[in-house]
Amino acid sequence: MILEHNMKKINNDLISVEEAQKIIFSKFNSLGEVKKKLIDSSGYVLAKEIKALFDLPSKNNSAMDGFAVRFEDLEKNKSLKVVGRVGAESITNYVLQKDEAIRIMTGSGIPNGADTVIQFEKTNNNPHKGDDYPDSVIIKDMVNKGDNIRLSGMDYKAGQTVVESGMLITPPIIGAIASFGIDEVMVIKKPTVSLISTGNEIVMPGEKLKEGQIFDSNSFAISSAIKNSGANFKMHKILSDNKAGVEKLYDDCNQSDLIVTIGGVSKGDFDLIRDAITEKGNINFWGINMKPGKPLAFGQVNLNNKEIFHIGLPGNSVSSYVCFELFIRPILMKMQGIKNIYRRKVVARVDKEIKNKDGRRAYLRVMVNKDEKQGYLASIYNKQDSNIFSSLVYSNGLAICPEEYKVIKSGDQLEVIMLED
Repeated sequence: MILEHNMKKINNDLISVEEAQKIIFSKFNSLGEVKKKLIDSSGYVLAKEIKALFDLPSKNNSAMDGFAVRFEDLEKNKSLKVVGRVGAESITNYVLQKDEAIRIMTGSGIPNGADTVIQFEKTNNNPHKGDDYPDSVIIKDMVNKGDNIRLSGMDYKAGQTVVESGMLITPPIIGAIASFGIDEVMVIKKPTVSLISTGNEIVMPGEKLKEGQIFDSNSFAISSAIKNSGANFKMHKILSDNKAGVEKLYDDCNQSDLIVTIGGVSKGDFDLIRDAITEKGNINFWGINMKPGKPLAFGQVNLNNKEIFHIGLPGNSVSSYVCFELFIRPILMKMQGIKNIYRRKVVARVDKEIKNKDGRRAYLRVMVNKDEKQGYLASIYNKQDSNIFSSLVYSNGLAICPEEYKVIKSGDQLEVIMLED
């Protein structure tokens, strides 16, 4: 049995994951276009399609080092007169005659009159260095008519679409575009995220740790996740949980496309992020019916007459990362113009019983493997607390436990969001 979740609001004080995603995702679109040097465009999304400026290859050419011949002249052990050489860098106007051959190199244009290339290995002749060539060549093994000839336009015809707009630029795509002499392309801009950790107890790795303090692992994990999503991040100073810290929250954020804070959104005396948002703008919602990650805040602020959206992540490490995957990664992909913004999902059988009695949707960290007979199997990590980062280190998926099921039995099937491509 596959256990599926519904989309209704379960807890009146919290909104559903789907409703939160709908609200957040609706606020973001792809960013503007920018011209980029082709050599620097890998990882961007192409904004305008690229059409072939000419046939590629631009001429019939040889796929092998060997001899250009007329197929009708070929016979085993027959000798042909070699009348010249043509390299990839040169062309010839010579028209091949009966019982003649021309030494030819890979990529060289096929001489007029020739319809086949026989490679060196099928003749009595070894490859030659430089421009010299033998007086004659003997055919040792036969080939078929047309062998080893790459036809003009076999890759792209002039006017054909080389790369469609909206495609993520990869090294092969860069190579294909460069084949037409193009050195600049129009791409979708990458978003920049202002990333801010909060908390009196937080210090940066590399600093001396005092009693009661912890290292800021969250901003390192989330900044890496932002980078892996194709976006840019700007790391801000850690803010303390006091009014002075809140007043500095939005310093130097007005050039960013999104503000993400970590911590300061729980309903506690020292949690002031929501106050900062309301002072500069408004909160769309605060709290989602899920675990880990319930106290997520979403709003917008006005900075120098520019509206910027703010997502406040929970302070617990697993909570912040799970919320990033569900709510931030997709909008970073969307802003870059990427069409498929969601992670791949599979259906897997869980290996142990799960109890979920508080009516919240749970995202359990699991390691998924595929069995040839049983399909996908999900091994649930033994520690699922929201502060146990090892549960993410040793997992490759998030098993979705529906909020309306209090008990999920071992062997039941759940949807799993795969965290690896």
